[in-house]
This record gives sequence, structure tokens and C-alpha cells, in this order.
Amino acid sequence: MTRGLFISASGMLNEASRQDIVANNLANVNTSGYKRDIAISKAFPSVLLNRINDPRRIGKDFIVDPRPVVGRLGAGANFAETAHDFVAPANYQNTGNTLDLAIFGDGFFTIQAPIGQAYTRNGNFVLNVDKMLVTTEGHLVLGEKGPIEVTGSEVDIAPNGNVLVDGELVDRLQVVDFLKPYKLMKLGNSMFVPSDPNLTADPVENPTVRTGTLEMSNVSVVTEMVDLITITRAYQANQKVMMAQDATIGNAIQLARLGMTL
Repeated sequence: MTRGLFISASGMLNEASRQDIVANNLANVNTSGYKRDIAISKAFPSVLLNRINDPRRIGKDFIVDPRPVVGRLGAGANFAETAHDFVAPANYQNTGNTLDLAIFGDGFFTIQAPIGQAYTRNGNFVLNVDKMLVTTEGHLVLGEKGPIEVTGSEVDIAPNGNVLVDGELVDRLQVVDFLKPYKLMKLGNSMFVPSDPNLTADPVENPTVRTGTLEMSNVSVVTEMVDLITITRAYQANQKVMMAQDATIGNAIQLARLGMTL
């Protein structure tokens, strides 16, 4: 009888996780290069199949597979993971700043982060006190030769990523792409790192880079608000089911007590 309580509770926890993701998307609607997060949940059948063949421990040294016995029954929803939406298009904003860069098409800028190389679509770059091209957080922007130093008075970024200082070519932006970008993991500040060590960054031979432009987030406020309403209603529905289950259990207990007194 208590299984219904656990099913409703798992549904409420699942919706709470989805709500956190939607709230984070809305908070980053104006963050350059931000990619929308999507909550991935496992439906009941897949959760059940995962639970049917749970190994069972016998003593402290042996684990046996209970097949073909059905075993412990699992039920409810399961929050699986957070995916990143690289498919939905983003808007572009003209800034007029030469060091604001946007990639049109596939690709990522390469950044030297504290943990190693990271990748971003956020091209909001500046020059630090050492005349190095960096992100607004101070991380070095990498070219094909390494960190990009701008020692002249005039800098220009060509559409193919070439960096020109006072008319002379000094480097080329290291623009890369991934065969499976959905395996990238968020690092923060619109930066990504591979979650799989076998995921390699491949150079983009002919990137399209536009100066004076920033790629904004691909979050749609309307879509997120609709999702938020759906999540709220689903949470309330699970809550009502839990209350009904609680009332049923309470009635069963009262009937049992009456039966014992007769």
C-alpha cells in the first residue's frame, strides 16, 4: 500500500529537479553563449527493467543474480541526467566592440581554464594588463600558436579567425568542434569540457567569425514558462495523489483497530 506513496514522492522529486533546471535557464536568458539545459527523466518501464534484475547479496562475500525471479519491484520516475541543447538557435546581438566575437555555424572558441583547455561560444573578450586576449573572467583565449598577445594599437579579427594587429597576421583563433557535442559538460561561465576522455576537439577548417557581435543564449522565455506551468501542475497532481494515499492508509489503520476491538 505504501508503494503509491513512493511513486508520488519520486514524481515530486523529479518535478522539483526539472523546476531547478528551468529556473537556471531563465536566470541565464541574457548570458552570452549559454546553452539551455534539458532535464532527462527515465519512464517507469525503464526504471522497472533496471530494478527487476538487481543483484542480491548473500552473506558478505557473494552477490547472486535473482533471474528468472522477478525480484524487488521498482516504480515511479527517475531523474536521469541534464542534457545541453546545442540544436535550438540563439539570437545574435550587435555590440560594435571589435573584441566581441561570434561564431556563425558549428564550433567553439578554445580557452585556457584553470583545469586545462575549455570551450565556449561566448566571444565576449577583452585585453588584460599584459595585452593578452582573455575572457571577462580572465582566462586566456587560445590561438593556433597559443595565447594571443596584442601588442599593437589596432586589432582586427578576420571572418576566418585570423588575428591581425596593426595589419600584420599574428595568429589565428583556435576554433574547434566535436563530433558528439552532447557529451560536453558545463564548467560554468558558458564554458564546456569533455565528459568523455575519448571525445576530441577537431579543428574547424573554415570557421565564420563575426566581430562586433555576441551570441546570446538559446533560451526561449515562453518555452521555459510553459514548462514551468506544466511542472507545477504535475507536482500538484503527485501531491494530491500522495494525500489520497495517506488518507487511504489512515482509513485502513482505523479499520484494523476497529477489527481488533470487536
